[in-house]
Amino acid sequence: MSIKSWWQREAQASFAWIIIGGLVAAFIALFFSWQLGFFCLLFMATAWWVWENPEPGFWLLIVLAPLLPMLKITQTIGTATLIKDVIILTLFTKQFLWPLIRRTLPYRRAALTAPIIWLVIWTIIEAARADNGLLLGILRARDIILYALLYFGVLYLPHSKRLMQQRLHWLLASAAVVLLQGIYQWWWAMDSAVLRFDPVRMIWIPRISSTLAHPSIFGQYAVSVSLLVGALVLFNKAASRRAGWFLFWLIILPFIWLTYSRAVWIGFVVGVGALITGWGAAEAAKKISKRTMLKIVIGLGVIGLLGIIGISRFTPIGVYVRSFVDPRYASNQERLEFMARLIAPMTDWEAMVGQGLGDVLVQNFRQNDIELYDIAVGNSRDVQLTKNRTLVDNQYLKTGVEMGLIGLLLYGWIYWRVLRSSVDNLKKMGPEGKIISLWGLGFLAAFVVQAFFIDIWDIWPTNAMFWIVAGLVGASSQMILTDETGRDK
Repeated sequence: MSIKSWWQREAQASFAWIIIGGLVAAFIALFFSWQLGFFCLLFMATAWWVWENPEPGFWLLIVLAPLLPMLKITQTIGTATLIKDVIILTLFTKQFLWPLIRRTLPYRRAALTAPIIWLVIWTIIEAARADNGLLLGILRARDIILYALLYFGVLYLPHSKRLMQQRLHWLLASAAVVLLQGIYQWWWAMDSAVLRFDPVRMIWIPRISSTLAHPSIFGQYAVSVSLLVGALVLFNKAASRRAGWFLFWLIILPFIWLTYSRAVWIGFVVGVGALITGWGAAEAAKKISKRTMLKIVIGLGVIGLLGIIGISRFTPIGVYVRSFVDPRYASNQERLEFMARLIAPMTDWEAMVGQGLGDVLVQNFRQNDIELYDIAVGNSRDVQLTKNRTLVDNQYLKTGVEMGLIGLLLYGWIYWRVLRSSVDNLKKMGPEGKIISLWGLGFLAAFVVQAFFIDIWDIWPTNAMFWIVAGLVGASSQMILTDETGRDK
């Protein structure tokens, strides 16, 4: 076949799809709303572009992840946030599902395949068991299943040192925009900030949230970026580059502090501790015995604990530290009330299998106002408000009520697989693979802790960040299988 005939055939196929897409969008615009028709056309164009350019599509997702929440200003603009769903589904279909159907899927060691399959099965069962409306159960199931598909989309992308560097650059560029927006908010737009009572100064103070709407969500994103930069500091051999990354890491610290979020602070400390422990173990593994390494880790843990006790006893920071466990603290009281209302009505059987997705609404005296019509016409604001009513500020409590002990064990299985992959890669990978794996280790430690304070699996982009990191960790062990163009050898 000549190049000219091939080009003509491709042009005819593309033109046909353009006509079909235009007609579908026109039908939706005429019979539902013109905004929905416009976004439908935009989403189809995005899906087509990502299908043809999966790697740039992944970059687009990385850039948009922390910026999309600020689009939920109005009902109309809020619909645009569904572009992330389009990118995720297209990446999953192009990189995993379609090659699997055609039997051309390249080999990847997908450590999370089994737990994800069981999580999807159990999620569908719990959605069907939902007593507070099947529609809400489906929406909750969508939040769980959709982002899990991102793991396969990322894992089966081509991977190489050059591609990893490009992804790093896009991630840091997007993070820089978020941090700059945070500076603007702190100095010139305090009215847009969430307020918190400062127990030290006895005043109400603003909490930085930037484009991510809530300080805890912004903080989780900032912690994730800081842990990546920390991994770059620890595994970078060039002194000048290490100094540059360390300076950037220091720049992020004030943003983390100004969230005034206990989940963020504790997650950051635990994540940094995991980074240092993983780096020290990887560097010392060939020089000292495992017994000696265990003694060092225990010693550092004791020193860290004594340091926290000293800080909480002799510095003003101690007021914040003690507020973590003080039941009289307003935020703690609210969480204890959540726990009592959610756990008290549960039977032994429900503790094992859960009550169904979305059923936390009843115990919290909240209502389900969402209807199928709201989804059909793109009423994103009402949909989001209804899903927000299921938040209880503790992911494990929420998962235990909705999905029971079985759901908690499934997530624990996922945590364990990511931890084992990160540790294994640190033992045998080169510098690039070790950076990604060390980041995964620190990210996982912070993520697990932060889930005690926020619904981290159910909020964008904290849910997507987990699967992106997990996919990159899984891919880092297989970078040797690709050349510098990212193609399989």
